[in-house]
Amino acid sequence: MIRIVCFITLFFATNAAFGQGFTFGVHLDPALVKFESFKKHEVEVIGSRMGFDFGISADYYFAKNYAFATGVSLFNTSGKLRYRKEEGFMLDNTPLPKDSEVIYRIQYVKIPVGLRFKTHRIGRMIYSANVAFTPMLKTRARAEIVSPKNLENHDTTNEIKFFNLGYRFGGLAAYSLGGDAAIFAGFTYMKTFIDMTHKTPGEIDSKNFMLRIGIMF
Repeated sequence: MIRIVCFITLFFATNAAFGQGFTFGVHLDPALVKFESFKKHEVEVIGSRMGFDFGISADYYFAKNYAFATGVSLFNTSGKLRYRKEEGFMLDNTPLPKDSEVIYRIQYVKIPVGLRFKTHRIGRMIYSANVAFTPMLKTRARAEIVSPKNLENHDTTNEIKFFNLGYRFGGLAAYSLGGDAAIFAGFTYMKTFIDMTHKTPGEIDSKNFMLRIGIMF
């Protein structure tokens, strides 16, 4: 997986450096994550948790103000669930007691595919909007059982599905530093719509509110 990420990063960087019509960016996205359960009588979501996403973006402009938008990043997400039924969460093939509380920590590689629309430069500012589908590949999954047992860093790789998919939309404001270089900030909303678990009841997905900051070249 790390080799794949490095290859994609090198591909984007090479095209950004030598390919006409490409812009390349590096970003960090603090995120507010809210898991959702569609069977609330079985699984209760407890509050929101913090996550973060960091990586690179690559936009290919096929027209002056319109681009294909993609990239690669590592998305670290988290959520806390309370299982209302005894068989809700299995620990080493043993069901945890009813009302057990579990904190999930999951890492994905994200490879968004979408479109970007930008304005003409207004002074030193350029504004843009982005819509995309976001395939995600799991790289790591851990869980902390906080009640009634206390167990940290439990491997839940087999419980969390390898593939997930979401859609996102957002906006950016970029301040030009000259040429194609700019610093930018904005907001992104991402919603997943595939159940992220294999065995857990509740059909769990997530809503993510992200602040994006970075620099483009």
